[in-house]
Amino acid sequence: MLEAASTVFAQYGFENATMNRIAEGCGITKATIYAYFRDKESLYRVVMDGHLDGLPAAEVDLPNSAPTAKALQRILEGIARLAEHPGCRAFCQALERSGHDRSIYFARWETVLHPFLALAARTFANAPPQLEMWDDGETFIRLVAEEHGLPRGPSPMFRRGMAEALVVQACPLR
Repeated sequence: MLEAASTVFAQYGFENATMNRIAEGCGITKATIYAYFRDKESLYRVVMDGHLDGLPAAEVDLPNSAPTAKALQRILEGIARLAEHPGCRAFCQALERSGHDRSIYFARWETVLHPFLALAARTFANAPPQLEMWDDGETFIRLVAEEHGLPRGPSPMFRRGMAEALVVQACPLR
């Protein structure tokens, strides 16, 4: 039932998902769904919370002295791993297509991304000011621009200007 609901919410979003579509997706009656969930909203919350709870943990523990390229590579790998996770894809699709509880789930999404953003901020703040680092900065900007299909959120977490500002801060032109 939860798998069918996940598929329907990812495909149609909360507002356009119906209990009939969910019931059809798992081969049961709508009444059976209502025996477990009092309404579509409670089912949506269980599905979305389940996606978030099942996401892989961010593995970004690096010492402050870690080379910039290694830290940026860790960010790229971590976000790519997150974006490839089926629960993440379903969560992101449902979130992008839904207006219901949007701010709540974007806030929770920001919590998932926070370790990557914190590492990026620390990395660029501690980077030596040398032009050779521009290649790594461009990789980071591409990561931000492409967004791996991940939602932006209501606050500008993946704002290109933020990435460029971090690169400029780390690599001032002389």
